[in-house]
Amino acid sequence: MIPLLSLGLGVTAGLHGALYGAWKDSPYESFRPTRFVRELVIASAVALWLGVAAGVENPLILILSTFAVTRMTTELYKLFLRHEPQSGFRIPTQVHWLKHVVASEPVRWLMGAGWVAAAYGIYCLLKLLPEDLTPRLAGLIAGLAFGTSVAIAGAYKDGLIEGFYLRKFVKSPLMGAVGGLIVSFHTTELPFLALGAIALERMFNELFFKLLRPGYMPGKFLAVVCFPVWMAERRWLLVPYTLTWVIILYCALPYTAGDWSEVREWLSWRLS
Repeated sequence: MIPLLSLGLGVTAGLHGALYGAWKDSPYESFRPTRFVRELVIASAVALWLGVAAGVENPLILILSTFAVTRMTTELYKLFLRHEPQSGFRIPTQVHWLKHVVASEPVRWLMGAGWVAAAYGIYCLLKLLPEDLTPRLAGLIAGLAFGTSVAIAGAYKDGLIEGFYLRKFVKSPLMGAVGGLIVSFHTTELPFLALGAIALERMFNELFFKLLRPGYMPGKFLAVVCFPVWMAERRWLLVPYTLTWVIILYCALPYTAGDWSEVREWLSWRLS
């Protein structure tokens, strides 16, 4: 893929995550330009590597893979590397053991390495799937596996503070499975099936259960709106955020006759 197109798709992925993050957090900690730009820089670098060095040609796969790698990179940094005062948070933003923030840097680095190893371990288990497995089933399983891992991590991180809710837990496996199924129409390569499912799990959860939920407030904050001006001003962030969804949906449309025939065949089998 040509570098300019890769960069454009990377900016789209970065904007999608940065705009949602700004919309979610700005009433409680104001708009943080450095965090916004950080997301764009990481996403642009990842997209250029995927499009130019790794040779990814499918626009949807490039956007979703960029989003997933960018999000995992920022979460790794925030949880295990960054130092941030915790007084303004109900749920710690740094890695914690039970309810206590881990202060020791070597221990945090070790836990971060374990986090990466666990994700890679799930990927290695998925590589053991039979080679003759259909792409649809492989996508469903990959999405379900990584969605469940996200749910378990979230249950540990948030559940110890606010309690465990089954309806909240099942969202990630469900959205991951749906995401994996969608991605399976665009690739059969396991790394991109997994990354695409991870990306759509986050995107769907953030859109349907947070952004579109009336009165939603991030659970990590204390129930205090410190910057009320952003309760009104953040609506302008939704304009470019919606545009990123339009681009993603356009890229997700089946774009060859073979794709459409496969969709029709799958639907006719289901409806028969």
